[in-house]
Amino acid sequence: MHDAAVAAVHHALVAAVAAALLALAVALFLLWRRKRRATARSGSAAATAAAAAAPPLPVVPLADVERATDGFHPSRVIGQGRHFAVYAASPGIAAKRMHPHLVLGDPGGRRFPAAAARSLAVPPHPNLAAFVGLSEGPGERVLLVERAPAGAVSLDRLLGAGGDCAGRHAPATTLSWRQRAAVAAGAARGLAHLHAHGVVHGRVRPCNVLVSAAGGGGGAARITDYGLAGFLDGRDGDEARAEDDVYLFGAVLLELLTGRRWDGGRLADWALPQIRAGGGGGGVEVLDVARAGVPADKAEARLLARAARVALACVGNDGRSRPGMAEVAAILSDVEAAYRRCDGAPAVGEDEEVDGDGDEGRLSGCLLGSSRSVHKADMLLRPPV
Repeated sequence: MHDAAVAAVHHALVAAVAAALLALAVALFLLWRRKRRATARSGSAAATAAAAAAPPLPVVPLADVERATDGFHPSRVIGQGRHFAVYAASPGIAAKRMHPHLVLGDPGGRRFPAAAARSLAVPPHPNLAAFVGLSEGPGERVLLVERAPAGAVSLDRLLGAGGDCAGRHAPATTLSWRQRAAVAAGAARGLAHLHAHGVVHGRVRPCNVLVSAAGGGGGAARITDYGLAGFLDGRDGDEARAEDDVYLFGAVLLELLTGRRWDGGRLADWALPQIRAGGGGGGVEVLDVARAGVPADKAEARLLARAARVALACVGNDGRSRPGMAEVAAILSDVEAAYRRCDGAPAVGEDEEVDGDGDEGRLSGCLLGSSRSVHKADMLLRPPV
């Protein structure tokens, strides 16, 4: 009888301690979630305030735009897309004229509201194709943008394999791994700059990434058509979220690494399990070796696997667990910097000595040098469990 009472008391104490620990764990979780939400709200409010403080873009008389493009003469057309025809205007400026049938099919619904004009007025950045003005009139909506460098093409034209965003067939162009690293890092920096100023792109796709003719260097990639999601899709721009940009960027990064098209998410279904599993190459199995070549050595393979894990974190996680674009840009810029050190070029924002290992082949000293230190962001880019 005494033993039974002792056992009962023991079980009661164990149950009480377990209940207390559970309650403590729940309380700590709720506190952490509340703090995270408060941080997210404060960051979002700061970014929104920064966007609101930016002056709206100037409105240019339509007559001036017509004069600069010879009345939108066909000889002035330098590009075509699903929503716009692009005309050469004044030196260094292009006029993106919305297709008239889109404007006439939605009378009064596609004007440039003050909010859109302000969201497009983001401070200049090397990896953004800057908007410089707006123009409109009866049946006309025109965006004035900084003209792309000579020879620049959209990333979807370079990737080919199924046509670009306008439905045109485009043969793929060979991009080296160094060039792909530069494009990925540049695009990530451009998006991070947008997010830092409270602007969400909403339509991150290869056709909205311009690549310079050289295909390399810190300014290789420039983000275009940002802040137009609500305007072009006929929905509230507030519906676009930064975490959605991260997901879409991850899809673009997967296309860049694999050489395959997104294809409604089928690319993720194929690539992510291999990246997550790691295998012998840590995700190198998915790389576009047919066009970019096999990684030169283990050092380059690990570097590209690192970029693949970034894509996994962007696409494989839910919205709340995705990294921010600033974190993504930091890691991809580190990857780009490693290639630049191999070429003897100064890395963007870096002047430190290379600490090579010397025993892992031609690229090991460059790719595993000072960039070997783990970014804080790397800790947030672990594959989901």
